Amino acid sequence: MLGSDQPRLKTIAPDAAGTYATAVRDWAKAHLDVDLMGWQYTALELQLLHDDNGDLLHRVSLVSTARQNGKTIALTSLVGWWLTEFAILRGKKQNVLSTANRLDLAVNLFDELAPILEVKFGAEIVRSYGRNSVTMPDGSKWVIRAAKPSVGHGGSFDLICADEIWDISPIAIDGGLIPSQRARKSPLLSMWSTAGTEASQAMLRWREQGLRSIDQGIPTSFAMCEWSPPPDVDPMDPSSWHWGNPALGHTLSMETIKAESENPDRAQFLRASCNLWVASDRGWLAPGIWPALQHDGEIPAGGIVAIETSMDDSRYFGVRAVPLPDRKVAVTVEFVVESFAQCLMEIERLASNPAIKFAVSPSIDIHMPVKLASRKVVVGYGELLKFTPSVRSMIHEKMVLHDGSTQLAEHIQRAVAVRSESSIALSSQRSPGPIELARCAVWAIALASRAQPSGKPQVFVTGR
Repeated sequence: MLGSDQPRLKTIAPDAAGTYATAVRDWAKAHLDVDLMGWQYTALELQLLHDDNGDLLHRVSLVSTARQNGKTIALTSLVGWWLTEFAILRGKKQNVLSTANRLDLAVNLFDELAPILEVKFGAEIVRSYGRNSVTMPDGSKWVIRAAKPSVGHGGSFDLICADEIWDISPIAIDGGLIPSQRARKSPLLSMWSTAGTEASQAMLRWREQGLRSIDQGIPTSFAMCEWSPPPDVDPMDPSSWHWGNPALGHTLSMETIKAESENPDRAQFLRASCNLWVASDRGWLAPGIWPALQHDGEIPAGGIVAIETSMDDSRYFGVRAVPLPDRKVAVTVEFVVESFAQCLMEIERLASNPAIKFAVSPSIDIHMPVKLASRKVVVGYGELLKFTPSVRSMIHEKMVLHDGSTQLAEHIQRAVAVRSESSIALSSQRSPGPIELARCAVWAIALASRAQPSGKPQVFVTGR
């Protein structure tokens, strides 16, 4: 069995004049004596797209695969090419920073590439551990640092390569790395990682942004490629292992993964060997159920819109559910926005349809327009505890349909249910990632299932 060169999840590519990935591949062959695998080229191809002026079309990228698939070789090739050929192409010295969740991991890349740059290109090398650096004859410089909160401060970088970002904090990325590229023309933050845990806040946020971009079908300055198994397959089935291991059949074998699957720590196998976000509890839906409910027809107007905010109040979610004539309920994502002002604009847009009612969490309720008081109900954990079993039954009985939203599918299928008060409820704490859309879907589906579409009003005349 061979791994796939194409990722399962990939953001939309903008119109481009070309890609620098071919030059990186040629550089790797000439100076590292390696042939980049198809998946490595695919990952570099997207993030290195450029316009007619040679400027990169993406500022940030995220590549995710299982461990030991060759991410380090791809990073080595990218850094080496950038310091040598790309610096010449741009006509000025380039500043490069490479970092990782641990300093020893970041230094491994230095140990591989620095001797080649020294021998072949005349670079000056500083091997002091923790202060490792490479200075090229044209003044281009490459520094290696651990991903501490202060990383990037005091520097200005054209290229930043961050490895294993599942274990790098948001403050290091958003407060350290990204601001250090503000003054550079056409910079790139290239992030690479294996799937993380529920504590991987920075990676979760960027991954969610990629999923939104995929759902909207609109190219942005963020590029994402993820090799991972679909949520509806059994990750312990060997036939699913190729999804997260694009190097399978090249540098990885089925025998290796089979041996890893016998590890008593199943969660670590799923994360490291399958590139799957995991939790210790069971998911609330059996594999394969949600994808089978995709509805190809148009979802009618009206219904119930459930609105929720993320745990850190950084994003706002709206899911609409509408009853169908056959007593099924169709559900779709109405919006995912990053400020409450945008959320209010979406509420006003939806409220223009008098057939729409709202179900809002308490934190949203206090800011709801007064004019919508008669069209809203407040929902919370109590309603989640009440509605989760019945909505799960509706899904298993194929009484719920959806429009194929990637982001909704991720939230629904990663959600974990916990038992409480003789019932079950979706738990954000137990789930391996955000599940706000799943929570909204439970509220909206349950309330919409009560509001079945009505026909023409009937008049009854009774005698005395």
